[in-house]
Amino acid sequence: MDLAAPHTWLGLVLVSIWAVVSGWSFALRLLGYDETPTFWRVVSVAQVLLVIQLVIGLILLVLGGRPGDGSLFIFIFHPLYGIVFPLLTLFYAHKWSREGRYDPHAAFGVAALVVFGLTARAFMVGAGIG
Repeated sequence: MDLAAPHTWLGLVLVSIWAVVSGWSFALRLLGYDETPTFWRVVSVAQVLLVIQLVIGLILLVLGGRPGDGSLFIFIFHPLYGIVFPLLTLFYAHKWSREGRYDPHAAFGVAALVVFGLTARAFMVGAGIG
């Protein structure tokens, strides 16, 4: 079974969903919404998809797959942009939201925007686009 195609498609879905989450969270913050269970479900789905993407990527790696042209630069930066930095960003968004340090919608608006950029860059690096 070839997992490269699902990994690519899921990558596109992740880039898209984080863009939507970012815009949605900023809109919720600006409009002053407090109770937003549907929004938080979408955030949860996006995070679960990110973990599924990690698992698929690790399986591809174990099976000998390499992102992009297989160069060391891409081999290092693809997982950094696609998993490590997004997980760190989401960790701090959760932490600061729970502590009450920032409004949850604002924290996740910024975090989702950062994760959108990181996953877009991971997709580009992995696909050999730039």
